[in-house]
Amino acid sequence: MSRLPTEAEFNGWLADPVTAYVRTMLHAKREELRQQWEGGSFTDYEKDTTVLVNVGNLGTCKGYAFVTDLTYEQLLTEVDDDGKQVGPQALGSRSAD
Repeated sequence: MSRLPTEAEFNGWLADPVTAYVRTMLHAKREELRQQWEGGSFTDYEKDTTVLVNVGNLGTCKGYAFVTDLTYEQLLTEVDDDGKQVGPQALGSRSAD
């Protein structure tokens, strides 16, 4: 990253038609995964397989949510003054959620 975007730049990115389209698409994909999970699509006869599939899909949903729900305030918590990632998902950190 060269620098942290300003709030105006971030809002411009949000307003961009391509950004809006991608965020809508990711929201739909997240909802589709939720519906599949609710329908039992990620349940296998083998417990370990079920766990692995669910963990993978949970990570996918969280990735979709990060992009679709991102606010400027959240962006600020993810970086320091030099534009380096410092939030809870910084490289090498572990999070239980």
